[in-house]
Amino acid sequence: MVNVAVNVLAELGQATWTTPRAIGYETVLEGVRQSIGFYSQSIATEEQSDEPDTGAIELGRSEQLSWATRAQELIPLDTRATESLLEDAEKLLEDDDDDDEDESDDEDSDDEDESDDEA
Repeated sequence: MVNVAVNVLAELGQATWTTPRAIGYETVLEGVRQSIGFYSQSIATEEQSDEPDTGAIELGRSEQLSWATRAQELIPLDTRATESLLEDAEKLLEDDDDDDEDESDDEDSDDEDESDDEA
């Protein structure tokens, strides 16, 4: 058997997208990864509950698969799909941030109530 080095990249040529478009594409992929992580968190929380809701777990897994599929089908040159996916990721993660802020506000008001009781 003879080993011959072959440059498999020589035939690819240059990318047909610009650096800003490539950066935007990578940004969208990061949003997808964070969205999949969002569902991982809710799945784990549900699995650890006293009575796990299997429907919610399966829905979370289905959403993860949907996000992964959309990312795999995405190409940097498809600006419309890239922007749509980014908007969807931002909306999902923004809603999660809003929920976190609401929980934080609830904890702050509980602390204030305790302070009032002590006074």
